[in-house]
Amino acid sequence: MELTFAQQSAAFLYSLLLGVGLGIFYAPFKMFRLAFCTKKSSIIAVDIIFMLCVSVVVYYFSLVFIMGYVRIYVFVGCLLGFFIYRLTLGALFSRIYVPIIVFMKKITNKIVLKLKNFTKKLLKITRN
Repeated sequence: MELTFAQQSAAFLYSLLLGVGLGIFYAPFKMFRLAFCTKKSSIIAVDIIFMLCVSVVVYYFSLVFIMGYVRIYVFVGCLLGFFIYRLTLGALFSRIYVPIIVFMKKITNKIVLKLKNFTKKLLKITRN
């Protein structure tokens, strides 16, 4: 069965909304990357997990809205919605939570450094 123009248009508009939702879903991944991922391998792992989640969501979206057909306009709509979110609300939220995460990371690094120095002193005392 062929999709009508109305079904295709509706699927494109819903894919725009899906892209915005995926942008919102990306925010916790970005916060996690900023806070905990220091090596490239951990950043790549988090990105792969995000991409796998997105691919499952887009697959189910295509099953529900366009009867399982793979259409390029769904991917274009998702990308457009994602970038619209990232350039508008995503940029606003990044201005809020990125400085907070950087500040918390500095505090955490200072605490870890003090704990390391303290444990080194304890080890010296126990060796003597």
